[in-house]
Amino acid sequence: MSLWSLAAVLLALLWAVAGRVDQHGSLCRVLPEGDGQDDSPSIIEAFDKCGQDGSIAFESGAPFSVQQVMNTTNLTNCDVDFSGARLVFSTDVAYWLQHSLDVVFQNQSTAWLIGGHNLTIRGGIYDGNGQVWYDENQNQSNQPGRPISMTIYNSTDVVVDGLTFDQPQFWALFVSYSRNVTLSNMAVSAVSKSQWRTVNSDGLDTWNSDQVLVTNWTVTNGDDCIAAKGNTTNLHVRNVTCHGGNGMTIGSVGQYPETPDFVENVLFENITVTDAINAAFIKTWQGVPVDNSTNGDGGGGGSGYIKNITFADFIINEVALPIQITQCIYSERKGRKKDCESSKMAILDVAWRNVRGTTKYNIAASLHCAASHPCPGVRFEDVELVSVNQSIGLPNYGVERQDEIIQCANLVDAAGIPCNKYAPADFGQFVGGNVPFDYDDHQENTATLSTVLFKAQRLGRTRQR
Repeated sequence: MSLWSLAAVLLALLWAVAGRVDQHGSLCRVLPEGDGQDDSPSIIEAFDKCGQDGSIAFESGAPFSVQQVMNTTNLTNCDVDFSGARLVFSTDVAYWLQHSLDVVFQNQSTAWLIGGHNLTIRGGIYDGNGQVWYDENQNQSNQPGRPISMTIYNSTDVVVDGLTFDQPQFWALFVSYSRNVTLSNMAVSAVSKSQWRTVNSDGLDTWNSDQVLVTNWTVTNGDDCIAAKGNTTNLHVRNVTCHGGNGMTIGSVGQYPETPDFVENVLFENITVTDAINAAFIKTWQGVPVDNSTNGDGGGGGSGYIKNITFADFIINEVALPIQITQCIYSERKGRKKDCESSKMAILDVAWRNVRGTTKYNIAASLHCAASHPCPGVRFEDVELVSVNQSIGLPNYGVERQDEIIQCANLVDAAGIPCNKYAPADFGQFVGGNVPFDYDDHQENTATLSTVLFKAQRLGRTRQR
């Protein structure tokens, strides 16, 4: 055997031992195994070798097969380039249900836990093979073990740019216990091709995180587009387009009595929401704990506050219930109406500003604050919403009055909100038709409605038609 042949054999043996990671100093190039083989060991190896003061580049143009959970945390000064690469996560539901990594929040877990300090992630496609999960879940909520696609955990100074989530398994991205995170030029697409909906396909959820910037996103899904969960502070979301789902969301919060939730200083601006359930939405749990709920787990009784929230410059296209505050989000459909006035979460200083467009039905807003915690400082500024029928000169069918409903309850010193109907405590987020314009079921609340109307009209102008 020649020296060249021997060298080639030794190189092949070394390659087999080392996996598909080509390291040159602080740069690790990851190449796919091919033939359906699992690339996750090589990916983890690359992060182990180059995750500290290094760079990791994935070969462009080839798919990587991910068949195992990945924990790539404790990174420092690390640049990750997925540009042109596609990471395809396996459809082995049984494996993921048993092995996905706990993220502490609720009963949730994740397929990939990533984090560290001074971390940059650029480009790439994360293919979650979500259809198997939409079919597996069959419109149910929060299935234990169903993995969040990617979780940024315990991180500071993170930039993620140009990443696409295609058919995520569950929530696409979760940011927890992190600070100074920028998420830019991203896309999420969760679309079912079967009879089952894409329940819990949130684009982004933040929790216990501060100073998060979200900019230039497009999300198509069946749940929250962007959601600020408990202890999210200084969140700025701008230039986002949402198709379907629940739009921009605060919550849910107030689930756990032992862990208070504080959400403060949140700005959503330059947002377009089309063909969705909601658009600009605040949701808290009731104040009385329950063992189970429509959320797939139990909760309620948590305390805290939601403060200084602004929804600005929204374009609304055929949204069923664009604006809502509810403090009974997961129990209103379980016959627990009396508990809906018990929330321990305070909501104050919330503004909807320059919100324009069409509603799917005859209701623009439902603002119900719990009697236990009336909401001060809630206001509308230049909110112009009209049903899609009326926008083209047609009546709202099945209802006598043609006014656009803005229903309210337990608002204190509201400004600019032309409330014209009492908001029932158990009014849910899902509206499937025009809402009857009557007060027969709420005679006892006439005084409350009158107070709300007086304060709203005294302190602000009514909407122009």
